[in-house]
Amino acid sequence: MSANEHFPWHLDQWRRIAAARAAGRLPHAMLLVGAQGLGKSAFAKRLSDALVCAQPNQEGDACGTCDACRQASSGSHPDQRYIVPDEPGKPIKIDAIRELTAKSVLCAQAGGYRIYRIEPADAMNRSAANALLKTLEEPTSRSVLILVSSHPHRLPATIRSRCQVVRFANPDADTVRTWLGPRTPGADVDELLAISGGAPFRALQALQEGWVAEGRRLIDDLGALRQRSINPLQTVEEWGKRPLTLVFDGLKRCVNDLVKLASGVAGIPICHLRMRDDLQCLGQGIDLRQLYRFNDEILRLERDSTNNLNVQMLLEYIANRWLQITRPGGQ
Repeated sequence: MSANEHFPWHLDQWRRIAAARAAGRLPHAMLLVGAQGLGKSAFAKRLSDALVCAQPNQEGDACGTCDACRQASSGSHPDQRYIVPDEPGKPIKIDAIRELTAKSVLCAQAGGYRIYRIEPADAMNRSAANALLKTLEEPTSRSVLILVSSHPHRLPATIRSRCQVVRFANPDADTVRTWLGPRTPGADVDELLAISGGAPFRALQALQEGWVAEGRRLIDDLGALRQRSINPLQTVEEWGKRPLTLVFDGLKRCVNDLVKLASGVAGIPICHLRMRDDLQCLGQGIDLRQLYRFNDEILRLERDSTNNLNVQMLLEYIANRWLQITRPGGQ
């Protein structure tokens, strides 16, 4: 992805913000929301760079050639601050927000806007979110907060209500196919669309991380366990050799597909587009309530995995639960 690439499904959002800026009505705080994989982070960076640019173009984009743009490109612009967790999956702590609050009262060093990006905003712990309220309630001139979240419901209502929400929806399938085509030569684009939920960047991630192949392996593994044709410990050992996030995400997609198919709704879209028959066979005769419980247990174990170093035990539990719900003769 080019640093200067703009995406067709961002066009309406960009035009509205550019028009607000031109009219002198730029919000002091914006909350960019939408599913993962829609490029919200790229949009936030584009907006941040445009707001510090000395001579934005007619579309409101950064010119890319002024001193401010060169600084922004190198990550050294004094009026841009990017606030993220110390480690992926960890919370954003109050110290980072206190620093933001202290600096937000200062004038922009370059004479333009002072920009603060917080991503993911829903990673702020309660203390950090409460600290941010002061800045939101008492905004300073020419300071702009850009919050990015795929899970805005996790943010306090007091935060959401003080931001202008900018919503991003999945683009239509034809738009994504056109965009993905040259970036995924030889790939089954419809298969990528299905397994990614139609989000363009998640489709690229699916290709890069082999989600379709992982789904195939897991469906085969679950089928072999159901038939009792493989040693469960052997299966768990194989799962343990792969990245835990890949296995958990794959299991969630597989079980979610089983739940959808067991619900009996005709034509319901599933993640594994080319594996519907295998999934129908895999889930045959399994009680829908058991599948719902199994899905809930996988979600709980995934959350526990961040604090539990005994990965082997977690995976063994999943395999054993699957054996229980597929026990011959009923549950």
